[in-house]
Amino acid sequence: MRAGFTLIEMLISIMLTAIVFTYIYATLGSVKSGHARYNESVREVTKSQSIFSLFSRDLAQIRKAPVIIHEAGYDRISFITKNSIYDIARPWVHYYISANSRALIRIEATKQIDFFGRNYIGDTNGTYFFADKLAEECSSFRISDRKGRFDILLRCEKIAPIVMTLYKGDK
Repeated sequence: MRAGFTLIEMLISIMLTAIVFTYIYATLGSVKSGHARYNESVREVTKSQSIFSLFSRDLAQIRKAPVIIHEAGYDRISFITKNSIYDIARPWVHYYISANSRALIRIEATKQIDFFGRNYIGDTNGTYFFADKLAEECSSFRISDRKGRFDILLRCEKIAPIVMTLYKGDK
């Protein structure tokens, strides 16, 4: 008897090894793409939750009747609140959708500013403000102020839609 493998046996073992490695590679690719989809889903939910939380804190601590401007597709809202992420005492907060980038913007300022004027280029009276882009590619932003509550609808492409009802804080 000979000790060793024939050429046919070697080809069969190489083919079986290739099939096993192909299966393992496909499985790892599937796991990797599933993990990427999961991470993207987590990012969307986390972004929606952070926007929801910020809306909730701002509107629950509102201190002056809001100014709401209704436009086609997007609303704008301005109000004074006790909630500040930049340590401003009783800041003016503005939420709106940027016309150019379709991004939801939150502006926190020391005084009321007409950010929505046609040719606004900056404030000259010493007012400080901070702007944060909260979400991109927004298709709808609606706010209604009814009988002690705010109804809010926000739709953006990369985050889950936000539909919420918040009850006003004391004035």
